[in-house]
Amino acid sequence: MLVLLLLGILVVVTASSMHRLFAQTLSSIPGPRLAAVSRLWYAYQVRNGRLLQLATTLHQRYGPVVRVAPNEVWLNSPEAFKIIYNPSHGFDKSDFYLCTVLFHPETDWRRPFHLAFPDTLDLLSERDMKRYRQQRRLIGPVYHETNMSKFAAVIDGVLSKAVAELKSLDGAEVDLKEWMHIVAVECLGAVVLSWSPGFLKAHSDFGSSSAGYYNWRRKSVFGLFPAFVIADFHSGGGGFVLKAFTHIWRLAYETRKDFKSFFPAVSTRISARVRKALKVKAQDPVVVSGKGKSDLLGDLIDLHRAKPDFQETYLRRMAVTNFGAGHETMCSALTAAMAMIGSHPEVMQTIAKEVRAVNDKGKPKHNITSARDAATKIPFTAASIKEAQRLHPAIGMSLSRVVPPPANPGDLPLELHGHILPPGTVVGCSPPALHRNPDIFGKDADFYKPGRWLDEECDPAQRRMMERINLTWGGGARTCPGRYLAELVVYKTVVALVRNFDVEATMPADKDIHYYFLAMLEGAKACFHIRKDEKESGSEPDSEPD
Repeated sequence: MLVLLLLGILVVVTASSMHRLFAQTLSSIPGPRLAAVSRLWYAYQVRNGRLLQLATTLHQRYGPVVRVAPNEVWLNSPEAFKIIYNPSHGFDKSDFYLCTVLFHPETDWRRPFHLAFPDTLDLLSERDMKRYRQQRRLIGPVYHETNMSKFAAVIDGVLSKAVAELKSLDGAEVDLKEWMHIVAVECLGAVVLSWSPGFLKAHSDFGSSSAGYYNWRRKSVFGLFPAFVIADFHSGGGGFVLKAFTHIWRLAYETRKDFKSFFPAVSTRISARVRKALKVKAQDPVVVSGKGKSDLLGDLIDLHRAKPDFQETYLRRMAVTNFGAGHETMCSALTAAMAMIGSHPEVMQTIAKEVRAVNDKGKPKHNITSARDAATKIPFTAASIKEAQRLHPAIGMSLSRVVPPPANPGDLPLELHGHILPPGTVVGCSPPALHRNPDIFGKDADFYKPGRWLDEECDPAQRRMMERINLTWGGGARTCPGRYLAELVVYKTVVALVRNFDVEATMPADKDIHYYFLAMLEGAKACFHIRKDEKESGSEPDSEPD
């Protein structure tokens, strides 16, 4: 009986595999054979962090449409991007994002796949587009570029301290990712809470960036199996299912001996500020903003008072989200920018000339208050940062969406590049692949070339396409709400560091770069040498970045 049972399972598996390979609608789409049979192939690649390698090889080998799992397809073309991530009627997020939820849904074993998610302003995993759009409209004014620009001086203060601490290292080699994470969290702490986590003083982030990255590794694999994620919800979340999955896939990780998360301190401060502010009258601006401190939490508290729809749950969640969604993506952008600039001496020299320019009084010419401001005042520096984010975006995995049913009876199914993609198919573009597409970025798309973003070196039509067909900050209606704050920190940090240091960076080989859903340049090293002209003159360099 056991033999018969095993034979029966073998027959079912074989028949299912043959159907997926030859009879399923997606069988005509090229890709690795194992990927068409089982999602295990894709999960194995993600587990090993090979998403950058896949992005640079799969489409070269198979073309613009590649099957990476039985029901999932990667696409790499402007046509696909415009349809999948259309700002007004783009496709909904896939079940992969269930692994990113912050608050577990209500569950019922009688209806195991019916999940009731609470309304908590969980922007990354929110799949109710009506609710998502309402939330984005509410927070829009607070996170607009003009409001973010008022925090420029606060960021300058943090960067002044960062420059001083880096100078004390006297050019010693550092882990670039850790130091960029230190800067990112310090800037977020100052902007959001008028607070410092003490990272700069300690010259350490206490392993928080590495722990977060390995947690994303686990999420990236777990999210590819939504049935297990749902089972975990039913078991209470983070229970037996997740632990067993982590053990089987060997996704566990050990934190550093000195590991210390900054989130408990963040949560404590937010709770205390919110609790105190909500007890006082709305017309008391000093208490509303937190003892006279003008920070982002103060703005969110004011928004809660002005708009009842921005409920207290939203207020608390958004305050924490600034750190939860910001510290890793901001670190990724900073690491990519400094790694690419520092590993290309000719780029470093050009930026140095641009940002070290001074006025008649010997003061810095440029006071950067936004990315748009940077593009005008320091165009080559701005182009260098954009080019680094193009080649090494913060998201390394396909931003997966689901093909919807036809809008009207009788409508033809979706067809792209000669392939039918029926409703329910998971589709998406991999940012590292799309950003290296020669049809969009030119024949030299694999190379770091900041000039491609400058008007004098780029055809205006191609420049518009590069700006539009781009996933640096997400796609369509789901672009990052904190983009303007992140850009402000990144641009001002690069200016401050290059203004004060001759930066040398070493990049890991592509085969050694591990990308998961979140992508970071682990292994990049840097030396921040005090400028030669300052050492020779004995003068004190500009301590205020802008």
